[in-house]
Amino acid sequence: MKNHFIYLAIVGAGLAFSACSNEEDLLFDQSAAERLNAASDLYSARLTAQPNGWAMQLYPTTKNESPFGNGYLVLMDFNEDHSVKCSMNNILSNGAYMSDVSAWEVITDNGPVLTFNTYNDVLHTFTNPEDVGITGGYGNDETGTGIGGDYEFIIVDAPEDASYMMLKGKKRGTYNLLTPVEEGVDYEAYLSDVKTFQKTMFPENAASYNFIHYADSVCIFEDAGDGIPAIYPVEGDAVTQSSFNPFLITKRGEDYYLRFRDAKTFGNSTVQDYRYDPERDIFESIDDPAFYICGDNPFNFFVGAISGNTFSLKRGAEMSEDVAANVESVFKTYRKVNAAYGPTSYNILLNSDGQLRLTVAYNPKSEPSTTLTYFYDYKVEGETVSFTYVAPGEEKNGISKNHYDRVKEVLDGVFNDTFKVEKGYTTFDLSYLRFTSTTNKDKWFMLQMKPKENIDIN
Repeated sequence: MKNHFIYLAIVGAGLAFSACSNEEDLLFDQSAAERLNAASDLYSARLTAQPNGWAMQLYPTTKNESPFGNGYLVLMDFNEDHSVKCSMNNILSNGAYMSDVSAWEVITDNGPVLTFNTYNDVLHTFTNPEDVGITGGYGNDETGTGIGGDYEFIIVDAPEDASYMMLKGKKRGTYNLLTPVEEGVDYEAYLSDVKTFQKTMFPENAASYNFIHYADSVCIFEDAGDGIPAIYPVEGDAVTQSSFNPFLITKRGEDYYLRFRDAKTFGNSTVQDYRYDPERDIFESIDDPAFYICGDNPFNFFVGAISGNTFSLKRGAEMSEDVAANVESVFKTYRKVNAAYGPTSYNILLNSDGQLRLTVAYNPKSEPSTTLTYFYDYKVEGETVSFTYVAPGEEKNGISKNHYDRVKEVLDGVFNDTFKVEKGYTTFDLSYLRFTSTTNKDKWFMLQMKPKENIDIN
């Protein structure tokens, strides 16, 4: 029996050796040049497999300050004739759509490398040595390295189904993901759409905070307008405890995706990619729903912001029909008083100095100007806020008492009520808030928070 097992072992070893020998024979049937050409053809075919090209999430460097650390969305359409169309719309193209066609090739250099081997106005913007200003465009930072990006990329991962491709900058070592652009999608429209969405969700100088939830831990997600948010604990210090992780937004179908440059690991979860859920108004991790990005609570924001800030209801703003009729009546009332000087616009401004000060300002930057002021008490109760008229304010430009009382009557029809405070469009930008009457859901209006420097009622 022992000799029988020894025999089987020898036979098995012989078969294994024979199999390895056959693989080596197949491997070395081709010359080195043929193997390199075969690899080049393989990855070239995968680059051209997507009929409408790719969206490349390009990170020129690993820095964390704008513009060197920003991510840049570059659309690329690779053709079998080895031409490539590259397009972008960002600070390096002066906020306008830019597109150019050049040549590309897959070469082998310790692995497959995608090279853009003739000059491309789009892609080579990231490798030009010209000085670059930190606010975008060309300036005089005098580094002599420009943005500092690559024009050659190691192909790290390129699955057979061409569902994505991962590239690594040959010099800078940054990882850059390529995802397909759907057939029929226009490049210029795609870039404009994504840019508009990002500005809507993460406006410059946002009025409110956003939050990022890491399972049981919550951090402030601040100053994301340039795509490089400061992230720090809710009770932490923004200066000493902030970390920075650039992100880019892409679109596939009707869905928007936010992907950070660097993946983060928390316990057993590694998170990097988030999908926007419009119903819940959050960016949720596609790997673990306990990780998500959200905006602030609209009611809490308004209660905290009403003191010292001003909210505006403009003629023509979004509002229900009955509110619009009242607001239009205010306008017509003024026209009767001063028909010779018809105003083109006015604001109803809310500001709090202990009491709510409601000001109707007609043509505030023109002469003659008119300002009517009314004081209202406001009361916060549960998740609602109520306004009640209590006293007149100072009249300007000799408006009669009848006119003043008529405007007050109209304003009472709008504001003398109890309201539920909700987001205007998204909790990521609470400079727009919607007020809906708790007794009549069809009565509502939108207020816009006004930056202090833009307030002028004189």
